[in-house]
Amino acid sequence: MTAKLNLYDPRTDPTHTLPSVGIDALTELPARPGVYVFFGLNDLALYVGKSIDIRQRVKTHVRDPAANRHRQMVAQTERIAWMRTSGDLGAQLLEADLIKRWVPLYNRQLRKRIRMVSWNWPEGETRPHLTDGQWVVTARSRFFGLFRNRRDAQMTLRDIATEEGLCPRVLGLEAGKGRCFGYQIGRCRGACCGAESLDVHTVRARGAMERLRIENWPWPGRVAFREDGTASEASFHIVDHWHYQGSVAHLEQLETLPDSRGFDIDTYRILNRFLGRASAGIEVIPVDGDADWV
Repeated sequence: MTAKLNLYDPRTDPTHTLPSVGIDALTELPARPGVYVFFGLNDLALYVGKSIDIRQRVKTHVRDPAANRHRQMVAQTERIAWMRTSGDLGAQLLEADLIKRWVPLYNRQLRKRIRMVSWNWPEGETRPHLTDGQWVVTARSRFFGLFRNRRDAQMTLRDIATEEGLCPRVLGLEAGKGRCFGYQIGRCRGACCGAESLDVHTVRARGAMERLRIENWPWPGRVAFREDGTASEASFHIVDHWHYQGSVAHLEQLETLPDSRGFDIDTYRILNRFLGRASAGIEVIPVDGDADWV
């Protein structure tokens, strides 16, 4: 018989309905993969964590708090709740999502949905353009680098231009016409004044930025990442253009998930780690377009 997972429903805020125990009843926690939440007074989320063994990880928090800040968190804890997942991938995706939604007091990382900045360089253009906000990585887009602000993005491109003898003026990093200052001091090969053709400059610049390229979303729409767990458990983690929408036990439940897109750096990093591991055992199932799962 398939065990039932208390999968997360992103349409609601289920803090009051989650299974939970007091801090003196840790043996009742499941020794299975999932996410755990330390709650304080008035259901204030103090800390969200994940583990392949919830019970053991929480015991480590409570019995061996390493730092003063950690001891304060444990002292404020009223209850510890949990959400089971089928495995490590589901736990990582859910942890990152809940931290952004609930902004727990003691989580220092992943607390905000950062509006990352990236260089977008469409085919046929001679220079990249900065894009920020809710941009979407598709098969037709060409994004390079992830930056917290425009200044960091411009500094990185300027460093690449210096290393490769590229023209900062052609790349849009400085204004003006004619020979750029870099050409006058031997750091630019002259795309600004005709000494190097724009086509050659564009090819060299794109090649130099390849190290920063963000992997395109290779599917036409949403994808279900099937993860098998212990006790015949399985769940489907639904992602659309590097945006985690939630997890379901059956693909027939897809309509219960929100229709949302937009690049999320944590989902991108987590999935690329798993997809790059042959031993991860994750099945990829496209569920939009010509999908034949029904």
